[in-house]
This record gives sequence, C-alpha cells and structure tokens, in this order.
Amino acid sequence: MTSLHDSEEDDSAIWQAPGVGVEKLARIVMRGSITVNVIASMGVFNPALLPAEWSFVQQAVALLMWVILIYASAFVRPCLHVQPNPDFIALVAFYALAAVSVLWTGLATAAIMKSAALVMTTFGAYCLITRIDIDEIVGATALGLFILVAASALCAVFVPEIGVDQSWMHNGQWQGIYESKQTLGFISAYLMFFACYQKMTGQGWTVFLLTFLLASTCVIASESRGAGAVAIAAGALLMTSLWSIRCMRIYAVLPVVMCILAALLILYFYFTGYDSIHLGESTINLTERTFIWQYAISHFDDAPLLGFGINGFWTRPAIYDYFNQNHGWVLDNYHSGYIAVAMETGFLGYLLFVASVYLFSEKVLYLIATRSIDRRHCALIIGFVVLSFQSNFTETMFLRSTMFTSVLLVALFFAVCRPVPQQGLQQ
Repeated sequence: MTSLHDSEEDDSAIWQAPGVGVEKLARIVMRGSITVNVIASMGVFNPALLPAEWSFVQQAVALLMWVILIYASAFVRPCLHVQPNPDFIALVAFYALAAVSVLWTGLATAAIMKSAALVMTTFGAYCLITRIDIDEIVGATALGLFILVAASALCAVFVPEIGVDQSWMHNGQWQGIYESKQTLGFISAYLMFFACYQKMTGQGWTVFLLTFLLASTCVIASESRGAGAVAIAAGALLMTSLWSIRCMRIYAVLPVVMCILAALLILYFYFTGYDSIHLGESTINLTERTFIWQYAISHFDDAPLLGFGINGFWTRPAIYDYFNQNHGWVLDNYHSGYIAVAMETGFLGYLLFVASVYLFSEKVLYLIATRSIDRRHCALIIGFVVLSFQSNFTETMFLRSTMFTSVLLVALFFAVCRPVPQQGLQQ
C-alpha cells in the first residue's frame, strides 16, 4: 500500500523531471548554436562559394545563433556568478561607450545595426559564460573551427581554383573557403590553441594529432607569418602556464604590457607622421599595414575625445576616397584592433579599454594568489586573452560585433569578474 508521503515524493519527481529535461535540452541547443556561430562568423567566405552581395547572410546567421543562445540560457541555471566589481564596471562601461558612439556617426543604418549587434553579443557573452562550463564552450568552439579548417584543406586540395590564392601577391598560398589567406591562418592558429588545451585536459592522442596536424598544415600552407607566430606563442604559453604558476602570473600581465606597447606605437605614428617603422636603415611596413595605421592616426585630432564612433571612420567618403587616390587601394579595416579602439571611441574609450585590461590582469593575479579559480581554466583564459591581444596588433578583432572569437574574449573577461569565495580569502 502506497503511503501519502511516498505519493508526494512521486509527484515531486514527476514535476522536477521535465525541468531537468528542459535544462539539458537548452544546454545542447546552446552548444549547437556555438558551433554554428563559429562556422558562420569567423571570416568572409570566398565569393565563388558565397557571392559578395550575399555576405550579410553570414552575419545574419551569427546573430540568429546569439538570439537562440540567449533565449536558451533562460532555461539553464547559472554555473558562474558575476559581481559588479570595478573590473565588471570598467568592461561594461567601455562596451556601452562603443555602443552609444553610434550617436555621433551620423546615425547611418549600418552603424546602428553594428551598435545593436554589439549590445546583443556582449549580453550574449555574459549569458554564455554564466550558463555553460568553459570546457563545454571550448569543445563546441573547437568543433566549429575543425569543420572550417577541414573544409578549407579539402577545398585547397580538390578545388584549387577556389582554395588556392593565385594572385601575383599570394601566388600558391592556401586560402581555403575564405577570400583571404590571413583568415585561414588565424582560424587554424586558434584551432591549434584549443587542440592543445583539450589534449592537456584529457583528450585522446588520435583526435589531438588529427586536429593539430590539420591546423598546422593550413597555417604553413597559408604562409601567414602572423598566424604562425600566434600559433607557436599560444601553444608555448598554454603549456608553461600549466607547468608553472610563476609563468602564469607573468603572462597575466602581458595584456597590459601590449596595451602600453600599442599606445607607444600609436604615439610614434602620431608625432613622426611616418607611414612606416624606421629602425636604423631598415623600413618596416608590415605588408603596407602601417600605411593604414598612419593615415587613420593622422585624423585622430578630428575627434580626439570620443572618436569617430563605431563604423564612423572609413564610411566617410572624403576619408575613404583620399586614401584610395593616394595608394590605389583601400580597405575599410584598420588592421589593428588597438587603433580601431582609439579611432572609434577616442581617448576616453582607449582609457576605459586599458582600465578594463588592467583590472582584468589584477583580478587574475588575485584569483591565482587565493586559488579561487580552476588552474586549467585560468591557463586557458590567460592564453586566449594573450593570443587575442597579440593578434590585434596586425588584425582588427576588438569591437567586432559578430566574430565569435571576439565575443568569446569578452566572455572570458566576464569569467574573471567572479566573486572570490571566503575559503580563497582564508587561504
């Protein structure tokens, strides 16, 4: 005979079961949205695969995945709590300034859409890191990167008229499914980084070797020197971080150091007016990237405090056309994330950006000292942040509203804005 107490327990189990099932399904949806997001957002596809006039489809899919992720996160219990401490406030203030900067760009439709996308993805980064474990995020991201790199390798081998760049400047270099060999190089470098992390956290040798060799082959075949340097530095940084706490502490300070170096580089072009770097008798222009840097910085005084606003510099016809007339080519890309921050958000924005980076490094050192963060996760966060900051010297990834790795950087900054447990304070 069933007692009343047993009947109540059975009823409770019945009511709780759907909730558990819904949360499990929501987590699966979130992981799936990450993988699709990575595939859609990590670079512009080759026009032979997706016509240029349809490139907006990639951004639309990426934003749709963020909408799905944010909605699904409402059914998942938080696994990480974030506190509005100074590090959190500085980070949110910087992205809030970037979002509202659309007000002084002439309110162009493209700028408004980019601002709205930035707000959505920043909130999405918060939902992502507070609802899903870091290892799950890495797994879903690595899967998306692997699909992209594998598709690029197959395209380069079997469809070389698309996968191999035959232009005079990049004759014979792999570009895979993308319109640029740099895109393939950096995506492969990120995959190498995540493959190393997964191996160090228990992944089998077969999967690791397949992933790592495929990614390294694409880095070498694309002949992207920047990506190669990033890949080597990222792997070495990750391994030494897991081996040595002292190395981890040193690496935690590197983002601040790189912000200072970038500021010095900006000042060099600002005060000298040179369009390249002069070291003795050597002249360095980094495949003409410095031409773009100097030209952008030469306009800094036009909007020094708040900048030109998000998407508000290269969209000005006079600025765009003048560079094109002088060089015969023009890209609506700063090819430096640091210069993008300075030009689009001005001195105030760069100050907030550096403040958030400084507080991030200080908080990481504190979490290490109090043992308030998983060591593997700490190594991953530091490694990915250093990797991103290094990449931003020659590529624009800061303030990218749809590129998944750019949003993941924000998510990992949020991951550090956690409260310190009382046990950690006692230790």
